Amino acid sequence: MTTKVGHIACLLLSLAAFASCGKEDPKLVEESPFFSFFDQPSITIDTTPVATTPWEYGFVFNPLADGKITKLGVKMPATGQFRVTLWNLSGATPTILSEQNVTAATAHSQAFADITAVGVQKNATLGITVRANAFYRIQKQNATAFSFPLQIDHIRIVSFNEEQNPASAVFPPTTNSNRVAPCVNVVFVAD
Repeated sequence: MTTKVGHIACLLLSLAAFASCGKEDPKLVEESPFFSFFDQPSITIDTTPVATTPWEYGFVFNPLADGKITKLGVKMPATGQFRVTLWNLSGATPTILSEQNVTAATAHSQAFADITAVGVQKNATLGITVRANAFYRIQKQNATAFSFPLQIDHIRIVSFNEEQNPASAVFPPTTNSNRVAPCVNVVFVAD
């Protein structure tokens, strides 16, 4: 009888171990949607490695799930350090959630910098901008506007915004759907 109890206990332990092996924690997926404008069909890319004045430009977006932003990034036609700002646009006045200098060591390559993770709520209105005098300007070959909002994975891109030579750090109020500069990005991880 003791042998039967021992066999049953071993069988139960084996089943429990087998069941736990099949349950792995899902790998968290990092999403970086803003560079996808480079992959749009039938576009023209105008490259400006050095403009005469700096611009503050980027995107308004909404996360479509609760999650966190863990990195800020750039892709530039020039090398150097570029200030990237993550904005909360939900209130009456835009506020800065995170700001980081991102170093582009190689032109035309993606560069990211880790930040202290910023928790964001589903459908929050956020912005991501870069202040730079270098950029790519992308437009459709048929001169039609890009369609906003644009959903990519768990991010809804609401608009492209820009401002030439702002005096201080402000979220750019001017929207442009005919020409976008997708040089700034985030890494978003949905919960």
